[in-house]
Amino acid sequence: MPFCPDCKYEYEPEVKICPDCGAVLVEKLPEEAEQEPVKYVFLRDVPSRLYAEMLKEALDEKGILCFIKGDDIGIMLGSYSTTSPVRISVWVDRNKLFEAKKIAQEILGDI
Repeated sequence: MPFCPDCKYEYEPEVKICPDCGAVLVEKLPEEAEQEPVKYVFLRDVPSRLYAEMLKEALDEKGILCFIKGDDIGIMLGSYSTTSPVRISVWVDRNKLFEAKKIAQEILGDI
């Protein structure tokens, strides 16, 4: 049975081209290399969710995986502010830490 190399769907033997994406079907899908899971490391604390979201957007644009840790009371109240009573931190893929530090410094400086 042929498979679409892009969609990974299996088709009847008479089908030669994927009807969904147009790719030429193959007899066997290549084995996917097992990827190492992303290991996140601490990048920095930020004063509020607002700053964290700004930094996350910049990191996302550069393809750096990241997440924000910590909840801001402002979210529950429906507003963002420049300070938060709780700790908010940004964590990044450890393989991109150096690049992320440069971006964080450019965006936030010593805030």
